[in-house]
Amino acid sequence: METGEEGISERTLEYLGAVAKHGGMRRAAESLGVNVSTISRQIAATERQLRLALVSRQGRSITLTQVGLAAVEYGHERERHAKRFRAQIAEYRDLRRGHVTLAAGEGLVSSLISVVLKRFHQKYPDIAIHIRTGPLPELIRMVRDDEADICVSVGTSRDPLLNARLFQREPLCAIVPIGHPLASKTSVRIEDLTHDPLIFMSGKFAAQSYVTAMFWDANLSVSPTITCDLFSVASSLAAEGLGIAFMTRLAAKEKVDAGLVVAVPIQHPIANTFDRYVATRVGRKLSPAANFLWKEIVRLMSSV
Repeated sequence: METGEEGISERTLEYLGAVAKHGGMRRAAESLGVNVSTISRQIAATERQLRLALVSRQGRSITLTQVGLAAVEYGHERERHAKRFRAQIAEYRDLRRGHVTLAAGEGLVSSLISVVLKRFHQKYPDIAIHIRTGPLPELIRMVRDDEADICVSVGTSRDPLLNARLFQREPLCAIVPIGHPLASKTSVRIEDLTHDPLIFMSGKFAAQSYVTAMFWDANLSVSPTITCDLFSVASSLAAEGLGIAFMTRLAAKEKVDAGLVVAVPIQHPIANTFDRYVATRVGRKLSPAANFLWKEIVRLMSSV
């Protein structure tokens, strides 16, 4: 295909390369399976276009001019770039190259690492993964502004600009220390949580909006003793007996597994709607690596 005024078509570059390799148009034509006149006309047309000579004729001898030699070198360099690009495309397709930016709620990061990212990295060690955390509005902004490929959090299905898929349902729990009177219960009413100091997350967190809504629905006016912006901090505070924290069992998994706290499900309809989604921006085409990771999150986290 011809390019701009100063460009040379791929066909011309192929013909010039064959002339340089075989030392003449006849042998070049034989190697390419075309007529000599075809090569001659193509080169002549390009010379008129460039207003520069590409070949020099002395009797039956034909050699390339400096411009012709430069064109051949350009063709070789372009082919090297094309091969390199094709190799990179294959690496992206086979997940041997690429990167994924994952925006996740802080309460989900630990389980994502242990359940999904560890396996993903072992299978595809050449894929770079960038993890970003924050409250739900910030996670959604990252995906909507294409700062992140995938968002994993709570309640993202409500945003019309996100393509979200439910992968996990888990009730919101009261996080109490081992030995607390509520630790032995299978569930707890929201009214039973007003007798202890309370540990709240900042208002930017989806979990806190659920907690606030439950207390409001029960017509209870409460104030936190401690407010923080990390679930790991909230669960540590609960483990030390400084109050009752609120999150899912999965978010408190480290302290639960260590036998420091118990996650007691809350008896309230709102607590049972704490659904988790994996989401991307509507219309965004994910890279092969990001698309595979999206599917792995849904597949592996659904069974946790």
